[in-house]
Amino acid sequence: MSIKPSNPPPLQPAPSPPRRIPVTPAVLRSIFASSRTPHEERSISRVAFFRFVGFLLSCVGISLTAAKGWGITSGAGLLAY
Repeated sequence: MSIKPSNPPPLQPAPSPPRRIPVTPAVLRSIFASSRTPHEERSISRVAFFRFVGFLLSCVGISLTAAKGWGITSGAGLLAY
């Protein structure tokens, strides 16, 4: 009795991965914006804008306070360091 070697099954090409939409901030924002009314969206945008402006002003204020602590009296002195 002879034993025949079994043939391996033919190789199948690997299935291509599903095409994904890249997740960007704009995509995420549109998802969340679609669940809000235009009035709510305006209100949230306004609050975010004023918080950002407040952050920038606080950064400028802290920088000016730190500059005065170093004895710098003009804005040009900040750039020269």
